[in-house]
Amino acid sequence: MTRTPVYTTGYVICVVLGLADLVGVAGLDMDDAPPAIVVILGGVFGLVTLAAAVPAWRGNRAGHFAVAGSRALSALLALPAFFVDAPTWARLLAGGLVLLTIVGLGLLLSGAPRHAMAR
Repeated sequence: MTRTPVYTTGYVICVVLGLADLVGVAGLDMDDAPPAIVVILGGVFGLVTLAAAVPAWRGNRAGHFAVAGSRALSALLALPAFFVDAPTWARLLAGGLVLLTIVGLGLLLSGAPRHAMAR
């Protein structure tokens, strides 16, 4: 299977974001931490991303959709930071992660091998 540089870049961005979600679980006890349910769900979505990353890399269609879906749901978890009384750093971080997710998903889905998405 031939992977384009666009796909590879999007894939790497999504995997790094999945790792960041898992690492974020470590900050559960911080003073300015988001609600526990948001942190735990983010960790679950990160775990789903990493579990689906290997099949997606091998060209599995379900793996592609699991990575994309878990990243999209994780980005949605960051949106409430803009509507509640969150610290400025949290809003900036949420905005950056949402933007990076959009870029990663765009690259991942636009550069995906055609035979993997057409099955």
